[in-house]
Amino acid sequence: MSNIWIAASDGNTSQVLSYLSARPTLVNAKDENGYTPIHAAASYGHLDLLRTLIKDHGGDVNLRDDDGDTPLFTAETVEVAKCLVEELGADWSLKNDDGLTAAEAIEEDAYPLVAEYLQTLASKESILSSDPGAPPAGIAVSLTTMDEVAEELEPVDEEFKRKIEELASRPGEYTQEELRQLVTEAVHKHILEPEERNVRAKESKEE
Repeated sequence: MSNIWIAASDGNTSQVLSYLSARPTLVNAKDENGYTPIHAAASYGHLDLLRTLIKDHGGDVNLRDDDGDTPLFTAETVEVAKCLVEELGADWSLKNDDGLTAAEAIEEDAYPLVAEYLQTLASKESILSSDPGAPPAGIAVSLTTMDEVAEELEPVDEEFKRKIEELASRPGEYTQEELRQLVTEAVHKHILEPEERNVRAKESKEE
């Protein structure tokens, strides 16, 4: 016997729309397992139906099933995950009843490419929300030094920020070590080396 959840799993858009025409609230309705038609469409990779359910019929992209999993937790391909997050606004940071994010749960379910994509989103947000001008651990920069090179650093900050954003936009290709090297290089080039030159110039004048 067919129902809206089976129709959504099968990607039978016309049948899904027929159910919704008779009962619009079915878009967010749960079956005996807490699954919604959106979960079903996402799980089986029916992207057009997924877009229709959410954009045209008011489906909740972050609705949880009985285990606290949103439709993003059911994604088995990067294409589905990207559609949910980048097009439909799914929140990749939500955790289920086990305290796992979609990235963590999907990694356990052996979909490494999807997990890697979601982990990249988390890493990118972490990088962009951090202070790009902060030196890496082990490097101390005095306030006096920062004041002396403030005018010189102003254009550098924009270029530095651009490089970090460019680095962060390459899913799966960058590492924390690369970022650390970038920050270290910038600090040495624009803060520490100018300070060393100033010290040498001062010593020469004193001689």
